[in-house]
Amino acid sequence: MLDRMRKSSQSLLIYALFLFLIAIFVISFGPQSRGTSCDQVMNGNEHFAAQVAGETISHNDFRYGFMLVGGAQVPAPLAKRERLKETVMDKLIERELLAKEADHLGFVVTDEQVEDQIADSKIIGLGALHTVPMLQKDGKFSYDAFKTFLQYQLGLTPKSFVEEQKRELLADRMRELLRAGVSVSADEVKTDFVRRNRQVNLEYLRFSGTRYQNEVALTDAEIAAYAAKHDADLRKAYEQKRFVYEKVPEQRKLRQILVKVAADAPAAAQKAAEAKANTLADRLKKGAKASGKEGLTFAELARQASDDARTKASGGELGWRSKGASNLSGDAENKLWNAKTDAIVGPLRGSEGFVITKVEGQRSGSISYDQAKLELAEEKLRQERADAKAKAAAQDAVARLQSSPGKTIKDLYPAPSDSDAASGADKDAAPHAEETGLFSLRATRDGALIEGIGVSNQLAKAAFALTPTAPVAGPFEVSGSFVVVRLKERKEPDMTDYDKNRVQLTRDAELTKWEQVLTDWTQARCLEAKRAHQISVNTDVLRYEDSSEPPPYEPCSPRRLFGG
Repeated sequence: MLDRMRKSSQSLLIYALFLFLIAIFVISFGPQSRGTSCDQVMNGNEHFAAQVAGETISHNDFRYGFMLVGGAQVPAPLAKRERLKETVMDKLIERELLAKEADHLGFVVTDEQVEDQIADSKIIGLGALHTVPMLQKDGKFSYDAFKTFLQYQLGLTPKSFVEEQKRELLADRMRELLRAGVSVSADEVKTDFVRRNRQVNLEYLRFSGTRYQNEVALTDAEIAAYAAKHDADLRKAYEQKRFVYEKVPEQRKLRQILVKVAADAPAAAQKAAEAKANTLADRLKKGAKASGKEGLTFAELARQASDDARTKASGGELGWRSKGASNLSGDAENKLWNAKTDAIVGPLRGSEGFVITKVEGQRSGSISYDQAKLELAEEKLRQERADAKAKAAAQDAVARLQSSPGKTIKDLYPAPSDSDAASGADKDAAPHAEETGLFSLRATRDGALIEGIGVSNQLAKAAFALTPTAPVAGPFEVSGSFVVVRLKERKEPDMTDYDKNRVQLTRDAELTKWEQVLTDWTQARCLEAKRAHQISVNTDVLRYEDSSEPPPYEPCSPRRLFGG
């Protein structure tokens, strides 16, 4: 069908090819070139986007796919956040796996079949059929418009485009074969309708380990024992954050005791606070408790007497601090920075009151693993202990709710009042009731999404199984916190809608099941090819315009759905 159009445009094609070769010469040998050879230009193998089971996905294939999903119109930050280029690569790998299987099963796509499709101004890409108005002139297919589209939009010749379309059609034949084997029962359709339309509204509490970290008191012996037992894990953590330990500015490891007093407090209050701070400093110098019988450590006194709620439980520990982050400034901070290790400095006037500080260490420059090991061990152990406290608090909340069936979470864990906020109380200092609002089950790439809480298949499954007689569930670990939920409201689907739309619902369910079958099939074949070292990806094509490095990409990553 395209023969006549092709012949009538032959002279223009030669002219376009001539311009194309000139462009290649300029790009390859001009000032901006990287010395591309003639063989590289003609073969293109040195600049593939991916190779899958012996087939090459070219840069132009990738650009074509990216254009079809509208990538050229999407700002780079949004495209990066949505992993648009990675998705295009996934679909192109899927295409090659499907086309290879279609070849193996004996499917054949001819040039004529592709040309007939193009003559209808239709092209196929990434598994979808697209009508392209740019292939037409005055409402009819134009071979000249077709060539212009290929040259300037896709960078392809008509011959290479026909070959590319044959791969797409082969893959589509395989998709249709898989689809032909899919059927759904009436029970499956009904179950899917109920799942999609059932809604719940949850009250919930969130217990974060971060809140409990300052309550964790660790001894030097515990930290050393943890470091010895987890050396491999700590080395890995050090390598992951090595940049933190390179070119470190001068730092001090500090503990502090705060006697709190506002900067604008009356003179009498200032004097009283300073006197209290001096008394505490004297006790430290004497090294004795009030009874005078036992030695007193700085950490013990901080736990007894410091007014800093953030560090009191941990013995006033601030960790490693650079200058400007010591809660002191000016001459007071200079005095602290000039002190030697183990010195106790103060009391000195800080932003929140009078501060007594102990210098426990000094460092700068590059910090080796051996120097950072105990710090990393303390950080990890503190996090584990804090998470354990958070989980225990969440378990206590479950028990409390279950023993008070007539009480809601809001009754037992009210949100901070306006007066609390006005007094400066931290609204996140204690867990308090929050609410999701009505929502239905929704699957994402990473799992089932619970409104306001996060992604958790386990929590989603439990949430939709809650009933008025058994309304409480948890704790569930979600994004580093432990969550407790209570059913507030449950809304069942309207089965009248099901009866009215059963035919369309059946079609939708078949499509959903087919997509899952296709995903599972592709995943299995992809992993087979990957294990056989038959997949190679040039990740440089995945680099976004606002980044100097390509994003992390691993072929055959699973597309997780609810229940996975």
